[in-house]
Amino acid sequence: MYPPVEFPELVKHYAPFFQDVFSPEAFLEFERYVSGLIVSENKTVDGINRLFVAESRNQSSLNRLLTDSPFSLAELNRARLGLLASLAGTQIKPKGVLGVDDTLLIHYGQDFEKIAKLFDHVTQSYVWAHDLVTIHYSDEETDYPLLFQLWEPAQVEKLEAGLRAAGIPLKGSKEKLKESDPKRTGSVSAAGLLRHSTTCCPGRRGVLATACSPTRPCLSHKASTHPSPGSGR
Repeated sequence: MYPPVEFPELVKHYAPFFQDVFSPEAFLEFERYVSGLIVSENKTVDGINRLFVAESRNQSSLNRLLTDSPFSLAELNRARLGLLASLAGTQIKPKGVLGVDDTLLIHYGQDFEKIAKLFDHVTQSYVWAHDLVTIHYSDEETDYPLLFQLWEPAQVEKLEAGLRAAGIPLKGSKEKLKESDPKRTGSVSAAGLLRHSTTCCPGRRGVLATACSPTRPCLSHKASTHPSPGSGR
């Protein structure tokens, strides 16, 4: 493959939608990175950086964009949705539907931010993983991810306080788990608390499930940014 001497037409046409998200220097690296993802066979930071031989730069500049640049991911996603909303083919339509799903990103180590021990329905076992929650938009013309975020383990102390306030008894084994295996407290313990509380108090099941739903933050954000007709917002 011949190295590019300029950015692809696709990038030059649509990149201005994202210009306000970045500083001028970071925006240039953003253009280089997106161009590399499109045309480079080697999509690592080093591979993309070496692609642009006409304007050689140290790969640390591109690496800083991805790891240390102060741009807002929320603003970047908002700009992406603004771009999609400006095109007739990708605008949200009255007959479009939203699908909510989560995907376990399994790891074989535990030294990751926001990692938790979660139940994998494929292997029927608990695994160390990140849980990526996604709201996906789809209609007859297009489909794309609308919102996404990593699920975060429940704050067990607050969950326990809420259950006690509601008069739901807790098992003593949960207190022991916090001492013997504190890393599991935020995931397995919370799941156990919910199973126990909904079993002994089935009338409260809906309230508890709604409060701890991993999709709730995404759905709340979707409702605030794309209110339904007649909602008064």
